Amino acid sequence: MSTRKNIVQEMVNGEVLKNLIERQVGFVFFLFALVIAYMSLHYAFGQTLDQRRALEQELKSLRIEHTARMTELMNLKKREEVSKHLAAFGSKLHAPAVPPKRIIMENYPHD
Repeated sequence: MSTRKNIVQEMVNGEVLKNLIERQVGFVFFLFALVIAYMSLHYAFGQTLDQRRALEQELKSLRIEHTARMTELMNLKKREEVSKHLAAFGSKLHAPAVPPKRIIMENYPHD
């Protein structure tokens, strides 16, 4: 009966819990470190995802801008557009009426 009384008294006093914590303190610290590592990795992963989304949006807008500029440059290269710009600047240059001819030299060493 005295052993039961001692066990009950130890439970009421908190010695059972104290002994359990003393034996498991290393494991508790390990679990605490795991929780801290999990939280920091989760936060870093969230930050990386946010950066990735922002960079994807920027890349999308830059692609649209690139396409628009390339289209504009392709239009500026057209013969009519060049003629319009030359006329706007008052240049005396004009498009040739006769297509270019190939000049062949007889005594010229060529590849």
